[in-house]
Amino acid sequence: MRIARIETEDGIRTVIAAGESFLDLGEILGMPVEEQGRSFYSVVLKNLEKIRNFIADGHHAGVTDHVPTSYLVPMPYINQIRDFYAFEGHVKTARSLRGLDMVQEWYEFPAYYYSGNSSIYASDHDLPYPGFSSELDFELEVGAIIGKEGKNISVADAWSHIFGFTLMNDWSARDQQRKEMKIGLGPSKSKDFATSMGRFIVTADEMETHLDQERKLDCSLQANLNGDLFVEGNLKDMHWTFQEMISWASTETLLKPGDVIMSGTVSGGCILERGPERAGWLKAGDQVSFHSDILGDLVTRIVGAD
Repeated sequence: MRIARIETEDGIRTVIAAGESFLDLGEILGMPVEEQGRSFYSVVLKNLEKIRNFIADGHHAGVTDHVPTSYLVPMPYINQIRDFYAFEGHVKTARSLRGLDMVQEWYEFPAYYYSGNSSIYASDHDLPYPGFSSELDFELEVGAIIGKEGKNISVADAWSHIFGFTLMNDWSARDQQRKEMKIGLGPSKSKDFATSMGRFIVTADEMETHLDQERKLDCSLQANLNGDLFVEGNLKDMHWTFQEMISWASTETLLKPGDVIMSGTVSGGCILERGPERAGWLKAGDQVSFHSDILGDLVTRIVGAD
């Protein structure tokens, strides 16, 4: 099922998308808006069958069908964000642009860095151009949202800890990133100034139907720049699966509901890989749109710096 958080004339609502309708999740579960915080993930997971049956019933009696005036970040609470580096094609290209070969360590464990959770942008909301940069780039990614806490999670058990998936854009200030990478601690301000999330979370039970025989997600993605197709990709091209990344992230560390595990950039899914001399860095007025037939849309317009 698809879950969204929307602004309506009556305030903020968490809703289930049922065809063209946006049905109030709180009314389905008897869960007031003010209680939809940290307990949101566990409550929804425990009631998936009830929600599915309600939607399948088709009558929707007594539940408000809301009309969104805007989309919000699709989850009520975000804990930590770990951004991985799971697409071999992206890693090879990014390293080759710096004159570097692949390192064997990349194949030994899934690498990640921590991103901030205080500058999260919803789909269809404008993004101010970062004032410290002149080389703004996008990154086409998908995030897995943790719904059940766990430590030292096995790869085999990792899927049971996932609440759902959403499109994500890891905005990058490439000029600042080049400086930071020279220091050796990895990206920081070049990344944490903005991260965007898609309109919907698609729950893990629905996404599980898209797992192939290798337990990789077969989910196509595309990025469009100003209405023109920029790149197409698929999550099945990930070298590291979400299950492997979750297992590694939880090693000697407790993952909590609201943690986000990001896939890293789809191969070819950023201006850096194509080359700014061909594509040009982003500028005010540009619109970046991500789309997936499964996960929905993430649309952002770049505006001048605040």
